[in-house]
Amino acid sequence: MYCLRLRRLVLIFVNPLYIIATTVPAQQTFLDAAELMQWSIETEGLGLNVISHKILGKDHAQVEFEAYFRDGQHRSAHHELSGFINIGGQWYFIDPTVPHPAMKQPCICGSGKKFKACCGKYLKPVA
Repeated sequence: MYCLRLRRLVLIFVNPLYIIATTVPAQQTFLDAAELMQWSIETEGLGLNVISHKILGKDHAQVEFEAYFRDGQHRSAHHELSGFINIGGQWYFIDPTVPHPAMKQPCICGSGKKFKACCGKYLKPVA
């Protein structure tokens, strides 16, 4: 489950194509490689602390983390509870920042379940 660590470090060290490729395929068209590249050029990664990681059944997992970075002269921290889905043996990040289907629509992972009963329930903020 340390794909999250790799995802964030890769983003910070300028590889937006990897970030896009490891996001749920149905969400990939919403991601802008040029925008990710620009952000990574302007940002210095300072560290990552994985707080917890949980396997939630055979197809879902969550990782709670804090990432530390410098954006210009400002040091910042980002706290997140990330959701992941296993599709065909490959773990993918469920991006909470892109448009999602309505809760009663089919899930983005292709499971055939409704979004709210599948990946949607793993897009909750950290309490």
